[in-house]
Amino acid sequence: METVKHLRQLFAYNDWANRQVVPVLEMNRCEKARKTLAHLLVTENEYFERLGDKDSTGFDFWQDLMVEDCGELAQKNAEKFENLLKQMGEEGLEQKASYKTSEGIAYQNTFRELLTHVLFHSATHRGNIVVALREADFMPPEIDYIIFLREIS
Repeated sequence: METVKHLRQLFAYNDWANRQVVPVLEMNRCEKARKTLAHLLVTENEYFERLGDKDSTGFDFWQDLMVEDCGELAQKNAEKFENLLKQMGEEGLEQKASYKTSEGIAYQNTFRELLTHVLFHSATHRGNIVVALREADFMPPEIDYIIFLREIS
């Protein structure tokens, strides 16, 4: 499978998994999980912006968003990444983005590297959300990749 095609599927999964979390948080007040979801989504958006050589100096990755705002941001993020990957070929993955971290440190990474980071970062924090929900005695959503694959097949 081509990398871009695979990334499209992984970002579709990422969107699906984020959308599974939002309604659970609407029904169950769990501040730790909500704050983690907000961080996850704010970070996805900021990394999308970094593909356009953004200077993130001073950026706050831990913004306090309400669950409704998270739902809207999840949709916007999914649309941005979907549109990017629709128009990108394999060669576009090697394009370099120059950006600055929130600490003002300059880096360069390929689109492939940054897109992969977004997926891993989001998966890590969705795992944190599942743990936070369980610790608060709430049933977390089933967000495994294999469940997504079963649903789309």
